[in-house]
Amino acid sequence: MKILLSNDDGYNQPGIRILEEILKDYGDVTVAAPHKNMSACSSALSVHSMVDVKQIDTKHYKIKGTPADCIHIVSRGLMRNLPDIVISGINYGSNLGDDVIYSGTVAAAIEGRFCKYAPFAISITSKKPKYTDDLKEKINFLFNHLFKKKYKNKNIYNINIPDIPFSKIKGIKYTILGNRQISKKPIIIKNKNTISAEIGPVGNSVKSTKNTDFKAIQDKYISITPLTTNMYDSKKIINTIKLKK
Repeated sequence: MKILLSNDDGYNQPGIRILEEILKDYGDVTVAAPHKNMSACSSALSVHSMVDVKQIDTKHYKIKGTPADCIHIVSRGLMRNLPDIVISGINYGSNLGDDVIYSGTVAAAIEGRFCKYAPFAISITSKKPKYTDDLKEKINFLFNHLFKKKYKNKNIYNINIPDIPFSKIKGIKYTILGNRQISKKPIIIKNKNTISAEIGPVGNSVKSTKNTDFKAIQDKYISITPLTTNMYDSKKIINTIKLKK
C-alpha cells in the first residue's frame, strides 16, 4: 500500500514522526508536510503564488504551503501515481464538532479523497498530550480495525483519540459531529492609528444525548466520524419556484 502522510502542525513535529514510524509496518510511506505550523488554515490552496518545495529525499518533502497544498502538489505532481491512501496527523489537539471547518489536519485528508481508499485525519484531544508512550498501541489498535475495512467510499474519516492511557480506552465508536458554542471574543488592541486582534479560543462543546464525537471522547472511546464534502442540507430542499410572468 502506498501511503501519503501529512499534517498541519509542521514537518518536524513529533506527531507526524511517530505516525510515520508506525505506518512503515503498513505500507510504503511518503511524507509531505508544511515547513511550519499551519493550523486552522482549512482547505486553503495557494493559487495566487508559487509554492516552494524542498525535497529532503525520495520519500520526504517539506513544503512552504498549506496542508492541502502538500497533498495536491505531491500526490498529483511529484508522485508517479496517486497514493492508495492519504493519512493526516497525528495532530496534537482535538478536531471535534465545528473544528473540522477550520482544521488543516482534516483539510489534508480531504485533499486525498480521490485515492483508492478513504483518507484518515487523526488527532489526540490535547495540545500537550500526557500519554504518548503508548501511542503506538493506540494507533495499531485503530489501524487493525481500519485497514481490515479498507473503505473505498468517498468519506473522510475524522478520528479523535482521548488523551488517556491505552488501558483505559474502551474501544472505538462511530459518531456524528457535535457542536461548539460560539467562540470566545477576540482580544482587541487599539493603538493610535492601528487595531490589532488575536483570535479568541474555541467555544465549549454543546451537551447532547446523541452519539457525538464529544460524547465518545468523554466516555473514553476513540471517535471515528465519517465526513463528506457534500455540504447541502437535504431537509431544506424545496421544489422549483417558477417565475410568474
